[in-house]
Amino acid sequence: MILYLEIPDYLAQWLTHEQGGQVPVRLSRNSVESAFLEQFLQKPTPDYTPDLPGEGKLPIIIPEFKSKPSEYYYCLPPKSRIALVDCIRNRFDLQLWQAIHKFSTLFTRRDKLIEAFMEMHGIEFTSTNFDAVNKRYQRKRDYYLSKFRHQKKRKNQ
Repeated sequence: MILYLEIPDYLAQWLTHEQGGQVPVRLSRNSVESAFLEQFLQKPTPDYTPDLPGEGKLPIIIPEFKSKPSEYYYCLPPKSRIALVDCIRNRFDLQLWQAIHKFSTLFTRRDKLIEAFMEMHGIEFTSTNFDAVNKRYQRKRDYYLSKFRHQKKRKNQ
């Protein structure tokens, strides 16, 4: 059984690379995403519409779980789909932050660090992917810098 997950290209490419580089993606047994599916997959309701492949949809093989065989449990409700994408995005953000932030003070050009990260993690270099990855890092950095400045300001008062 296959789950087709709507996900931005850069994130789909990153997850594919993280899980071995094959499409459809076969999730690692102990991955957070696999555990998520084990928890939230359901039997389809009578009005269920099966997943179909399409543009912007990443095919993911539904893992076999002892308690939830994929022949019966292959429906991931809409809210659970959103949560799964959030889970993937959060893991991506963490890896991006760890890879880029520790070197950001050594490089005057963050774009080169972003490009190196993309190359290392199987993300195709397109302007759309670059802009998305750069923006995600920029938002995290700006959040932490504003929080740090706010704490420093409160300390000095």
